[in-house]
Amino acid sequence: MTRLTDWRQLGRRARGVAVAALAGLVALAATSAIQAAGPAPAPYLRTFPNFNPAVTPQMPGDVDTVLQNKLEGNSQFPLVQREFDLYSWQMFLALNWPTNNQGQPAPALQNQAFGPPRWTLWHASNSIYQVDGAPPRACSGPPSVRAMALTRDLSKPVSQGLAPFSVAAATANPRATRFLGVISAVGELNASNLSDIQQAFTGPLIDQNGNFVYYEIMIDPNETSYICDKKLYNINGQVAFNAGGGKVDMPTGNYGQDWSGSFELKLAWKVLSGKDDPTRFYHMDAYIIDQGPDGKQVEKKVTVGLVGFHIGHKSASSPQWIWSTFEQVDNLDVDNVAHPSLQPSFFDPNCWICTVNQEPAAVNGVYRKVPTQAWRAIPIPGDKVALNAQIQAALGKVNSVWQYYQLIDTQWPTVPKSPATPYNAGLPASVANKPGGQPTPVFLTNITMETYFQYGNQEACKNEEGVPSSLNCVRPPSVPSPTAVPPIWTSPQNNASMPGLPGIHTSVFATESCMGCHSSAGIWTSYDPNAKGPVKGTQSGQLTGDFSWLMTQKAHYYGH
Repeated sequence: MTRLTDWRQLGRRARGVAVAALAGLVALAATSAIQAAGPAPAPYLRTFPNFNPAVTPQMPGDVDTVLQNKLEGNSQFPLVQREFDLYSWQMFLALNWPTNNQGQPAPALQNQAFGPPRWTLWHASNSIYQVDGAPPRACSGPPSVRAMALTRDLSKPVSQGLAPFSVAAATANPRATRFLGVISAVGELNASNLSDIQQAFTGPLIDQNGNFVYYEIMIDPNETSYICDKKLYNINGQVAFNAGGGKVDMPTGNYGQDWSGSFELKLAWKVLSGKDDPTRFYHMDAYIIDQGPDGKQVEKKVTVGLVGFHIGHKSASSPQWIWSTFEQVDNLDVDNVAHPSLQPSFFDPNCWICTVNQEPAAVNGVYRKVPTQAWRAIPIPGDKVALNAQIQAALGKVNSVWQYYQLIDTQWPTVPKSPATPYNAGLPASVANKPGGQPTPVFLTNITMETYFQYGNQEACKNEEGVPSSLNCVRPPSVPSPTAVPPIWTSPQNNASMPGLPGIHTSVFATESCMGCHSSAGIWTSYDPNAKGPVKGTQSGQLTGDFSWLMTQKAHYYGH
């Protein structure tokens, strides 16, 4: 699918399928010469631009910025994207590397018995942003407690309104067990507040077996320490931080310093049933809080399979963060010749007229669990398809379960110092560069996490920041006022003489952007717990939360 813009039109952007160039001898020779001129590359880059099958658990703090700068200097922009994509895969493998309770990695990726993935040593977001706003244990303990979460306090609910888990759940291995209750990827929707779905960013995703998908967010030790030190774990602390002139600035990762910088992981889990092949999923035991047919909470012990894995990482090369998103390969389609009994998790191939990406309906807050017919608005780019095939083949040779996962894409800022483009500055930049940094690709979504943001053609104002409500940007229906000029956006070349003003009503193609969405995050700047009505405080504006929604979406007021 054609991108909204390219490198030359937005400060060095480049896309397009570059598989042949990436695999060709000319490119390989050119990059070998580049590497020879600089420091020795990290192991995962030793066969660049190809994947190195000799995988390691190393987690570099950033892409190889020396290589990046030289590739950009030589205008080898598709190879820069390949460098970021290989970095995404390295982060994915390092985070999922089997690790013991001392933080030591297994000798090989396939040694699953050695320990759970590395990320299970990190703190769950609800352990830091607690439902009562109380200071978390991690913030009062020694540095080792911030670095590794070997215990889990389940005396409090994992989401506001839910009951705490049972004693049986509380005695489960905290690293080898998931404790899940949130059923919205970008909000706090759960079995206790489904009737308030309009207050959430998005509704629940229901798989083809009729089960909710569950979500959790993990925070690395660097970000955990920052939140603790600045007391940003509750609304009280954020208001005080803002009053004191504080600016949220998460730790930054640096090339040459492993495991540096802030990481946030979002994981999507599907309940596995007899219709699923568990060997094709990374799966774990889990306790979930589901909704019963009467609308009441029901605790269940189940097995869950990983269907979505989203990595956000702040680094020196990418102050707007690097966004890497992965999915299980059977989410939307399967090879029924090789696997006749296999069915996609979120798409019914026997119902081609089923409406796609529609939020499920509830009657009096109770869901009938009708499966969602999910659809990907932007296909996985060809260069990613080729890279994934290469990596899946290598992982298949060592019988690793990670062979059944794929990189959807990597979003990163091509010009980090480029400021955000305001809504009234005109198209295409008001959409394509909403967060600043000139991101590439412009849009990036995970079908398990942004299912209902894949709109397609719509008014530009749905994807611009800070559009005044007086300009009548509503969806749907919409009566543009003033009239859109031009009415539709076809190509930057054809519309070069038209600034796209008032382009807020111009029809453009859009889904969602990790960087664009997260740029809107802020912190609490005022709060009155005694205020009447749903609005009790104010939040700061765009680019004030350092691309983390956790501070406004997860934090609660303490002491009321």
